[in-house]
Amino acid sequence: MASRQPGEWNAALLGASTLKGKEVKAVLEERSLPLRRLLLLDTEDVQGQLTDFDGEPAIVQPVGVETFQGIHLAIFAASESFTQEHWRQARESGCRIIDLSYFLESESKARLQAPLLMPPGETAESSDNGRMDSAAMAVSAHPMSIALQGILALLSRRSVVVRAAATIFEPASEHGQAGVEELHRQTISLLAFQEIPKKIFDAQLSFNLLARNGEQSRPTLQERQQRIAHHLRTLSGGRTVQPALRLLQAPLYHGYSFTCWVELAQPVEAEVLEAVLDQRPFSVCREDQPSVISAAASNDILLGSVEPDPAHEAAYWIWGAFDNLRIAALNATRIAEEMMGVASGAIPAQPGRPSVRL
Repeated sequence: MASRQPGEWNAALLGASTLKGKEVKAVLEERSLPLRRLLLLDTEDVQGQLTDFDGEPAIVQPVGVETFQGIHLAIFAASESFTQEHWRQARESGCRIIDLSYFLESESKARLQAPLLMPPGETAESSDNGRMDSAAMAVSAHPMSIALQGILALLSRRSVVVRAAATIFEPASEHGQAGVEELHRQTISLLAFQEIPKKIFDAQLSFNLLARNGEQSRPTLQERQQRIAHHLRTLSGGRTVQPALRLLQAPLYHGYSFTCWVELAQPVEAEVLEAVLDQRPFSVCREDQPSVISAAASNDILLGSVEPDPAHEAAYWIWGAFDNLRIAALNATRIAEEMMGVASGAIPAQPGRPSVRL
């Protein structure tokens, strides 16, 4: 394993020019991790891009033979194929690995981690997520699984959750910049009465809502839904009920929105449930229903007021929204803090950040 001075780490961010990569870089700066150097890496077609980190200029570089020498931590925020191509090189160089592409979730030595669900100050060593050893490979849990598991775990402290179901609206940005651009081009083309591009979704997404994408779209919506369900089962460890899920492709650029239905063992006042849920990483918005616009760039998973189901005495509806890129980056950064032995306090608010992603 690469040597380092106490408290100083050299890290590599792979996929630095992707939507996830850019958000991870921003969060690493905000959280002030003890990084001596952050190497920005990506595919050869984007090498040479000029950016900055911690106030200093930085250039995006391709992965080379000696890229990971002297690097202690490799964060993969690129595509699954890019992770597949380079993770062994990082591992053989002694790097600890954090995977946001989910490629390593089938590796026996990789552990699914969701430190955002842990109270401030609690570490992975003392949590049910398991201890991360000195040669750790961590897969950052899907942000939607973090949201649903957090809701179910908190409600279970107040009452037994008998049944649960969730309908999830997935944004185009889960397909990366290419998904965002195709949704944009589809909208422009439709308004101009031109043929629309369908390379990513293989279907018309603009002004539409899809229960499945076209046959050529990969990964399929069903595969993405299965991933969320798998992460939920892993994070739950059998301690909470497994909800029924339905994932829909929404004509949204950024941000997940979802509706969650829960049935409890006995009726509980809605205000009591709101108080139970109103803790990090959640924030209950009692006056205004949250949306992907209000959630943009927020560190919180926003929840609306809890609404009793008039057809079931002990059932409730919960509406939520969050920034998919932000929550994914925050969780990955919390994993990095665990690996570095950095004490994790409460995640601060962000004054001055834009309220809408473009």
